[in-house]
Amino acid sequence: MGMERMVNDGGHLALWRRLSALAGVALHWGAQLHKYTLVGGAVFLLDLLSFWALLLLVGDRWYVLVNLASRSLGGISCFLGNRYITFRHRTHGHFWSDLLRFCMLYFVSLALSTGLVYAGVEWMGMRPVAGKAAAEIAVFLFNYTVMKYWVLRPATK
Repeated sequence: MGMERMVNDGGHLALWRRLSALAGVALHWGAQLHKYTLVGGAVFLLDLLSFWALLLLVGDRWYVLVNLASRSLGGISCFLGNRYITFRHRTHGHFWSDLLRFCMLYFVSLALSTGLVYAGVEWMGMRPVAGKAAAEIAVFLFNYTVMKYWVLRPATK
């Protein structure tokens, strides 16, 4: 009976350790997503405000070109903010390879964003600023996932 109790207690302990490790991973993921959201929010505001300001200068009919310009303004701040704040890459060892992967993600994301802005305005009848906001929200989790697991992936040990 004593041995059986030790095996059961050991099983509970192993389960507890696994659950604790899983909770730690979930908390770390949540904290990173929170930081990504804060950095992304700041970049989103820069992008959206510059989009709006440029539309005021050139007019609504140029919304696709304005999207290209405004999104480009936020690109480097997005890369730097997420590299150093969200994912805490403090060394410069992989800076250029990280930047190259970010540029690839950026162009895919830019194409998605521009396509969604176009679809929102032309097919759904949205105003350009509303279409822009909806498009950026739609590509948010895609960008986070690719940024975390491919662009600024954790260093292998």
